[in-house]
Amino acid sequence: MLLFPLLLLASPKEYAAACAEGIALWSKSVLPSLFPFMVTAALLTKTGAAKLSDRLSPLMRSCKLPAAASLCVFLSALSGYPVGSRTLLDMKNAGLIREKDTTRAAIVCSTSGPMFLLGSVGSAMFFDIRAGWILLAAHFGSVFLFYALRAPFLPPADDPAKLPVSSQKSNNVFAESIQGAVISILCVGGFIAYFCVIARALENTKLMEIPVFLLSSFFSLFGAESSARALTYGLLESTRGCAALAAAGGSFALPCAAFCVTFGGASILAQQIAFLKPAGVKIGKFIAAKFLQAVIAFFLCLAFQALFL
Repeated sequence: MLLFPLLLLASPKEYAAACAEGIALWSKSVLPSLFPFMVTAALLTKTGAAKLSDRLSPLMRSCKLPAAASLCVFLSALSGYPVGSRTLLDMKNAGLIREKDTTRAAIVCSTSGPMFLLGSVGSAMFFDIRAGWILLAAHFGSVFLFYALRAPFLPPADDPAKLPVSSQKSNNVFAESIQGAVISILCVGGFIAYFCVIARALENTKLMEIPVFLLSSFFSLFGAESSARALTYGLLESTRGCAALAAAGGSFALPCAAFCVTFGGASILAQQIAFLKPAGVKIGKFIAAKFLQAVIAFFLCLAFQALFL
């Protein structure tokens, strides 16, 4: 970390351009698609609409989850990673989910949005909507299959009716929701911009070649060395990795893309942790769960690809 500023000063124009690329990506793609969902999620939490999820309490109890987690799962599945994590934090702060239940909830509230998988990755990158549907099935299938295998070994979640819901009231709920969403979406943009700079630094210092070499050794067993570099980028930033995998092609390109979008990469994990850590989520367990979900997604995608593509 002490050497990193010196590296930036050695080529300030190049790294400023990398940061600008990250900000442009955020402003054109992430901000328009996520900001409305963040405001809506905050409004639902602050107005008490989340209590309507009590109707789903039998289903949630069978999954060893509190009823309020249904809103987190819904918004995450609809719009993507940061919204699900932010909603979970709001639920915890509102007293609708206990801290001891936030880790298990985070595991199923961490999904990519369908629009990204179908439109951005399937149609725009792989030029085949079928690839997008396969990714969608493998991604959501891995998340819920992992939790289904884990749920029988979990203790029951606390009954939401027994939780001390926050008594704080506000006469300016809409403004507070906007303000909170603005801060959250700015944090997401900061993560994206900073990781773009890190990626450029790793390229310039050749440090990126270390994981590329290790992955190339593994993929060479299957004759798919071209996927190694693209997967390395995906482990850092999943969107860039998916684009590189689509360009590289090969039989492992789509399964590796499924791994990337399910694991999330360092950038998306950092975005989620910004909300999950204050919620009391055990980060080590969360990252381990995401990795196992990504492995399941890889093999599910490989099977679906053989059957339908």
